[in-house]
Amino acid sequence: MKKTTGIFLIAVLAMSVVFAAGAAEKTKTGPSGELILYTTVADAQYDMTIEAFNKLYPDIKVFYTYGGAGESKARIKAEAANPQADAMYGGLQYADLAEYGEFFESYVSANDRLVQPGFENKSGKLSFHDSQIPCLIVNTELERQLGVKIDGWASLLDPRLKGKIATADPTASSSAWNNLQCLLTDFGGWESPEAWDYIAKLMQNGLVVVSSSSVPAKATFAGEYVVGLTYEPLVIQLLDGGSTGAHPVFWKEGTTSVGFASAIIKGAKNMENAKLFMDFLQSDAGQQCYLDSGARPVTTAKLVGGSPNMVDLDTIVVKVADTEALAQNKGAISAKWNAYWAQYGTRK
Repeated sequence: MKKTTGIFLIAVLAMSVVFAAGAAEKTKTGPSGELILYTTVADAQYDMTIEAFNKLYPDIKVFYTYGGAGESKARIKAEAANPQADAMYGGLQYADLAEYGEFFESYVSANDRLVQPGFENKSGKLSFHDSQIPCLIVNTELERQLGVKIDGWASLLDPRLKGKIATADPTASSSAWNNLQCLLTDFGGWESPEAWDYIAKLMQNGLVVVSSSSVPAKATFAGEYVVGLTYEPLVIQLLDGGSTGAHPVFWKEGTTSVGFASAIIKGAKNMENAKLFMDFLQSDAGQQCYLDSGARPVTTAKLVGGSPNMVDLDTIVVKVADTEALAQNKGAISAKWNAYWAQYGTRK
């Protein structure tokens, strides 16, 4: 009887240890809940980044709504009294602060100390995580058939390209705004008469404004256009994904390197998770995601890998844009673009 009782007590004690261990395990869980994003980031890059984020924080469920930069910012502004998302992931630049800065939370990640000069969170709201280079995408066979050599701004005025050049709307798309910043920089600044004379001529040559920032590149690969004004990461993602028949061209007059940022929405319901996400984007793991998806990281992290389709920076003429002046005058620049477009443009 004593032996049986002893065995029973041992069994009870063992079960108690198991239950206690299980309870302790439950109390050790890390951050959890939800993270709701408005994002401009393309599918491949988004999937890679969220997968890496969830490896660190598996109990945070991430939801997103994809849209263009202008669309996402307008949504955030409209929802200011009752925010429906926690952060805007991608698509933000210094130029956005004047109109939209009040709708974002102040937060500077501890990882911000790792970023290269020029990409610091000086505003206290924008966490910069990658640098993108505007470029052209040229359909190789159509270029050959037309007998044109596309290598810079001047070549886009060739009458054989009339109606065969596509761009997104620079007043609504952050990537198209970067193309316009590059153009204005190459022609002496936004107040330069030479710059606006060129813009008028480009529009008169049948420049087509399409619905979103991804269309110029995708449609040029598909042969709908000879040239698209686009950005390097998207071109690399398409090439890495197996797209063929087109190649990137960086303006011989020079291109600009522009930082892109994310920010926490003011009044976010999942504030702590949003902060974790900002931290992650500037961490080594987050920066590796940018490199692997064709963007250029902005921290000093020593990363390896990246796409074989990424062009060596030493082969590109890179200019420094006066982003502060361009940001301060974005409203005036956009208004002038729209006035020119009303007179010369073709929308599709």
